[in-house]
This record gives sequence, structure tokens and C-alpha cells, in this order.
Amino acid sequence: MRRHHKQSATARPVWEAHSTYTADLGVPDRRRYRRTPPGSPTVIDLVRPGDTVSTSYSTGGVVIAVKEYFYAAPTGETMSHFTIVYVPPDRAAKYHDCDHHWINECVAVGDRILMLFEANSDEVFVVYRMRPADSQPSRTILIK
Repeated sequence: MRRHHKQSATARPVWEAHSTYTADLGVPDRRRYRRTPPGSPTVIDLVRPGDTVSTSYSTGGVVIAVKEYFYAAPTGETMSHFTIVYVPPDRAAKYHDCDHHWINECVAVGDRILMLFEANSDEVFVVYRMRPADSQPSRTILIK
């Protein structure tokens, strides 16, 4: 015999804001945020234009910009976070505004790039690091 039980009110899932957008829509903001520790590298130190990135949710491309933004949290704090702007790899040589994609609310925690809200488990990975333009190629000298 199959029994049907009504779920109790405490068994309901608790939805939590995963981004500033969902928090602004009224989803409960539990006020748990990730922060880059003082003196630690920020997202702009970990990702540069020309790098290739991918995400834990299978998107990514070639980075064309990294921009800093600030979130005024309900706690009264203003928290720094970054947006990574990228284009698909096959469009990196020549792209238009319609090719832009964004990974928003990125925060560096150690050597990882995570999202500002702890409820968001997304992660960004640098899969190819572009060599800085000012770096000189290494030279070797053969001595006989």
C-alpha cells in the first residue's frame, strides 16, 4: 500500500541568492560572500586579456577585458568583484560587440576564481595563459 504524506513546512527547500541580480529580485540574501584577502592577488592579477578561460558550467573563450565593479551589500559593506569579458575562440582574431560574453561577480580566493556569493559554486579556470607583451623571449647561446 502506498502512503501519501504531506511534506512539513520545514522540509521545503530554502532558496538563496546566487548573484546580485537574484538578490535584487528579492531572493533571500544570506549575506555570505567571498572576499579576496587583503594583499592577495585579485582576479585582474590572475586573468589577463589574451588568456583562454573556461568555467565549471562549460563556457569560456578568449579574454578581451577584465573590469572591476562594486556591490553594496545589505551588511553595509562595499565589496569588490570583477567581470571577465570574453569572445569565442574562433572569433578572437576578429570580433564584434555581439560576440561578447560575460562572467560576472568573480572573486579571487587564493589561486581560484570563484563567484561573490557563497551559494554560487561556479568556478573559472585559466586554461591557457597569454605571454605578456613586454616579456622577452628566452635566448640560448650555444658555446663550443
